[in-house]
Amino acid sequence: KTLNEDIETIRKSEEQISELQNKNTSSDDNKKDSSKASSVFSDFSGEDFDGNKVDDSLFSGNAVTVVNFWFTGCKPCVAELSKLNELNDAIKSMGGEVVGINTASVLESQGVKYRNLSIDSSSAAGKYASEIMAFPTTILVDRNGNIVGEPMLGGIDNQDNYDALMKQIQSVIDADSTNK
Repeated sequence: KTLNEDIETIRKSEEQISELQNKNTSSDDNKKDSSKASSVFSDFSGEDFDGNKVDDSLFSGNAVTVVNFWFTGCKPCVAELSKLNELNDAIKSMGGEVVGINTASVLESQGVKYRNLSIDSSSAAGKYASEIMAFPTTILVDRNGNIVGEPMLGGIDNQDNYDALMKQIQSVIDADSTNK
C-alpha cells in the first residue's frame, strides 16, 4: 500500500465518522432514556470465537470490563497480547475481565486465554469500533455498559501504559463498590 492509499482510506473513514456522528446526534435526541442512549454497550450482542452468544450481561457481571479493539495485521496489537493475558489474570480477582474485539485467525497461535468476540458492524458497539483510528485501542466499560474515561491508544506492553490502565481500572472498581 502506498501512503496516498492510506491517506485516502483515512479520509474516507473520517467522512464516515462525520456522517455517523450526525446520525447519532439526531437519533439520540429521539430517545427518552438518555442514560441508555449514552451507552455504546447497553444493548450489546455478539459471539465469542467458540460460537457462544454474548450480551450486555458480560458487562453487568463485572465491576469493570477492559475492551481491547485490535486486528491480526496490527503488529503492536499482537505484541501486547501476552500483556493482556497478564492483565486479565490480574483483574479477575478484583471483579474485572479483559475482552478482545477483533478477527480470529491469530488467537490460538498467540496463546490468547481471555475472551474474544465478534460483533455486528451495524450494532452500536460495531459502529463505535468502526470509528477507531488507532490500533490497539483499549477502553473501560462499567457494569452498566458505559464507557468510563478516555480510550487508551497504543499497546499495554509499554509499562507506563499498563500502569496508567491499572490505575484507571482500580478507579472504576472503587466507584463500582461505592455505588453498591
